[in-house]
This record gives sequence, structure tokens and C-alpha cells, in this order.
Amino acid sequence: MTDTEKERLRARVVAARRAIPEADRAARSREAALRVAALPAFARARVVALYAPMGAELDTAELVRLALAAGKELAWPRLVEGTRRLAFAACPPAALRPGPFSTRQPPPDAPEVPFERIDVVCVPGVAFDASLRRLGRGGGYYDATLPALGGRALRVGLAFEAQVVPAVPAEPGDAPVDLLATESRLLGPAGRPAAG
Repeated sequence: MTDTEKERLRARVVAARRAIPEADRAARSREAALRVAALPAFARARVVALYAPMGAELDTAELVRLALAAGKELAWPRLVEGTRRLAFAACPPAALRPGPFSTRQPPPDAPEVPFERIDVVCVPGVAFDASLRRLGRGGGYYDATLPALGGRALRVGLAFEAQVVPAVPAEPGDAPVDLLATESRLLGPAGRPAAG
């Protein structure tokens, strides 16, 4: 798939995501959050890395609520200046500040969370497929960061069903997720339903 084809796929899926009415997006986000919260790995997790949604991305507010109610520490991504990778830092959601590329990220004084402490990382994306491949916004930040987390952290993609496509182009350096959670299902390896 060429870069132009990728851009067309991004545009088509972003438009489908935006077409979901805001109230429906909120309800569907809650459903996806409940699926993630039911995972044994989430129950065991001490540190959960989340993202602040951009635009019409699946909202993590319910996962934030569930994680805090269970006494978990939250880590948020922040862009590492001059690189194409992310670091994670701990702060309450209300402390997130505007960052580059319309992101919201932890303030500079938020303490960094070492990768080895992260148990579950929730990953946004524009499109996913049943093989758990992910098409991001094109910056490559998660692709550069997810392998550095090693095999310890469970990588959970979060998306609406409208974002699940027949095939996402795979290139060297693209990082898949371990599970995909939507409002309708949990998808595991080889496109099989994942056990909650």
C-alpha cells in the first residue's frame, strides 16, 4: 500500500469515526472500557498507561474512572523532543496540558514512569485489523515506543467497530497490539475473540 493509499484509508476511517454521534461515541467508549476492565491483566495491573483522546477518538474517561477506583496509577504519554518516541509520566487527568500536534500530555514536572513499571498500555489508532495491525496518524511514535515496552506490558488497542478494516498495511517497524477492544468485542491473536 502506497503512502497515498494509506492517507485515503486514514481519511475514510477518520470520517467514519467522526460520523458517529457524540452521545453514541461516549456510550461506545464506555462499553469498550468495560471490556478492558474485565481483563485479568487489567485487574492485576498496578500501572496503566492511557491516552488523552484527540478529536473523535475512543474516549478513555471511563477507563480512567475504573483504574482510579481500583487504586491503579495512571501514566500518560508525552512526546520526547527531537525523537519519534514517547515517554510516560504520572499525573492526574486534570493536570494534562496542551502539547505538540494537538495532544494533551503531562506537565514537564510530572514524574516519568519507567517502561518496566507499566503493566497495561492502551493504544489509540486510526484503523486496526483482525491481525491486530494498527494504522496510526503517521508520526510513528507508538511504533517506535511499543517494542521498547518489551513483552511485559499488555498492549491493548482501543477503537470503535467503524475503525476495524479488512487489512491494515504492515511495514517493517510497524508495531501491532496484543488485543483490540471495541464497543462490541475483544479481539485476540489471529482474529479470535479474546477471553475477558
